[in-house]
Amino acid sequence: MKGKRILSILLACLLTVTVAACGGENGKDGTEGVSQGGQDASQGGGDEPKESDTQSVWEPEQEEPALDWSAVEFAPEEDFGFYGTKVSGSAGVMISEYRGEGGVVKIPSTLGGEPVIMIDKNVFSESGVTDVYFEAEEFVYIEPYAFAECTTLNSVVIKGNEKTEIRDHAFADCSNLTSVVFSEEIAEIWEAVFWGTPWLENKKQETPLVIVNRTVIDATLCTGDLVIPDGVMKIGRYAAWENENITSLTVPDSVERIEVAAFGKCTKLTRVSLPDNIHTIGGVYGFAGDEDIVITHMGTEYTYEQLEELDNKIWMAHLNSLP
Repeated sequence: MKGKRILSILLACLLTVTVAACGGENGKDGTEGVSQGGQDASQGGGDEPKESDTQSVWEPEQEEPALDWSAVEFAPEEDFGFYGTKVSGSAGVMISEYRGEGGVVKIPSTLGGEPVIMIDKNVFSESGVTDVYFEAEEFVYIEPYAFAECTTLNSVVIKGNEKTEIRDHAFADCSNLTSVVFSEEIAEIWEAVFWGTPWLENKKQETPLVIVNRTVIDATLCTGDLVIPDGVMKIGRYAAWENENITSLTVPDSVERIEVAAFGKCTKLTRVSLPDNIHTIGGVYGFAGDEDIVITHMGTEYTYEQLEELDNKIWMAHLNSLP
């Protein structure tokens, strides 16, 4: 049965944005969202752990684009300022300026006969664009703040690939953004990409653990014993930053990376269980400021002072596993 459920993840539809629930139950003492007994169980004593209401396997749900983009023509080349660039061995052009009239914009994947590989900072910030579609043919960076503070933006569809990165604050403070669809191949979604958007706030109200493309992007409203569902591959930067309501964390085998500051300053977080095959825990900054933390990895417990030792051990094991 578990194999079939995991297979369903791999066969999930291309355009995927979803969320999953946080662990924890309402405590008898009235503390909302805190699972009673979870910590004792993680320490090897006390009652049997309660069954979490978190999904054991994360199954993506399809979110449809707000518009039928098949009926929309690509914006003309003269609507864009661009110039040649090269990034990590990939050559193409960077969009440096938007000159169009706004509204519905389908961004071409090539300009001047070259693939678009970057959208620069603040290009669409005050553009009057209401809906955006972009499908990358090549490696693409959407730079920090590329669409930030575009208050007219309502929806976005980005169909990227395994080399695509959506960088920090790319859509931050887009105060009318309510529809987001990303293809699941997108490799990196950085921190604070959707801060200050109705889309993110709506997702957090549906469930406090927000997952996009197998990446936890927000856990700031999670409480108690947080269990990441199987199928998630990464916990993003600043995902639970300064969340003082998480008390324990269980990470499944599917998670390969915990990024920098993902659980930084979660001062009540004292117990963490990591899978054996995790690749990185964000260096010593993944749990920065969590001085009372005890992390269990491969049967060994590590304190806050031993984070650097643990990080080096995990990274070296990963390097040794490479072909």
